[in-house]
Amino acid sequence: MTMIWVVDTETTGLDPKEDRVIEIAAVLLESKWMMGAPTSSFVNPRRPIPPEASAVHHILDADLADAPDLGEAIDRVLTPSWRESTNVIAAHNARFDRSFLPPLQEKRWLDTYRCAMHVWPDAPSFKNAALFYWRGFQRIEPVEAHRAAYDALMTAHVLMALLEEREVDELLELSTKAVVLKKVGFGKHFGQLWTDVPMDYLDWASRQDFDPDVKLTVKSEILRRKG
Repeated sequence: MTMIWVVDTETTGLDPKEDRVIEIAAVLLESKWMMGAPTSSFVNPRRPIPPEASAVHHILDADLADAPDLGEAIDRVLTPSWRESTNVIAAHNARFDRSFLPPLQEKRWLDTYRCAMHVWPDAPSFKNAALFYWRGFQRIEPVEAHRAAYDALMTAHVLMALLEEREVDELLELSTKAVVLKKVGFGKHFGQLWTDVPMDYLDWASRQDFDPDVKLTVKSEILRRKG
């Protein structure tokens, strides 16, 4: 049986070079089954929380006064014995959480966001809350959106749904594989289907240094039109 820690973090911002974790939570899955409730811990970032970050998760400096540092918080949430025996860490947009968690970077990371894009390309949205409700799960009470334990729990449910359709090894592979996008996520054609953008825009996009998903999408669409 594959043991997977599903993790989520709240941070002081978006840049792992400058910002720090202020809360971490995890849920343990054994294959397709959740092994108990999520565990969480505040983390003392040794710096003030910007007000725009507090506006998202409502965590304040005063909440972190007695919190441990990141290493101790990870040990509290992912107990050392389980960390040693569990080789897979999952998160929604795993690249973000992984960049903030150096002690866990050597693990194999499964990204439920990227997997959902591959497995469920027609989903209305790829945010974890949208996928949670789209897959038919019922609201978790009490609602604590944008807190680590609540988000980890929603992600764990999304992962359980993915595991009903794919094996762990395939999901790990999909976590790093480029995906053809349906809609443009930037620029003057934001929100449009890639199949509807003008050819001259595709030609321009093919010459830009975009991320692998956009490059694959543009290449695929150009080839489709050229038959």
